[in-house]
Amino acid sequence: MSHKKHLIALAALLLARAAFAETVNYNVFVKLDNTAESRVNDISQALAKQGVNSLFAQGYQVHLTLYLTEYDSKRLPEIQKIVSQFARRQSKFAISFTGMHSTTGKWLMLDNQPSPELQQLADEITVQLVKLRDKNAKLPDWVSAYPEKVKTFERYGSPNVFAQFNPHVTLLTPKEFNDGVAKFEAGYAFRPFSAQAVGIGIAQVDALGQAKNVLYFKPFE
Repeated sequence: MSHKKHLIALAALLLARAAFAETVNYNVFVKLDNTAESRVNDISQALAKQGVNSLFAQGYQVHLTLYLTEYDSKRLPEIQKIVSQFARRQSKFAISFTGMHSTTGKWLMLDNQPSPELQQLADEITVQLVKLRDKNAKLPDWVSAYPEKVKTFERYGSPNVFAQFNPHVTLLTPKEFNDGVAKFEAGYAFRPFSAQAVGIGIAQVDALGQAKNVLYFKPFE
């Protein structure tokens, strides 16, 4: 093979590899303690009585997202290293939940009270991980209706960071949402509660950004 043909073949191989590079959405999140899981389980059981199958009942994680974006899957070891460094220097801290709400887009959320500790951790994690993200990630359809979130996504690869950070526990996505939710909301007496953040994890998420299978977890020291 001539030198020129060899270069052409090599270029074609590199292009083919690039085309098949696997990009995945990884959620770097704060795991919550048994108190939070117990309360989410109570909510889940109340939803079940109205014929609603919650995320918790399906085995999804009770968590608060710190930074969720798209990466080349080969970046996972680097992400793990950063997560481990943060977990080693972070102590457990309190998280408070003040209520629940459903959205017009048919999501049910457990509302987190803003916390300086959580905001700072999310900000610092984002600063470190944003360098590793896939900059060709597509803007999620729902974000286009929120100009500020569009700007945040374009710059950081996520619509929900820094000033747009909006931590919550997702109880239902539109897939689970049905007429039983209104009956549940009318009859369920929510009691505010506090829990603890106990560590940082990484999970590959589904098409709706929900985390079930944890790839890596490091408890706070």
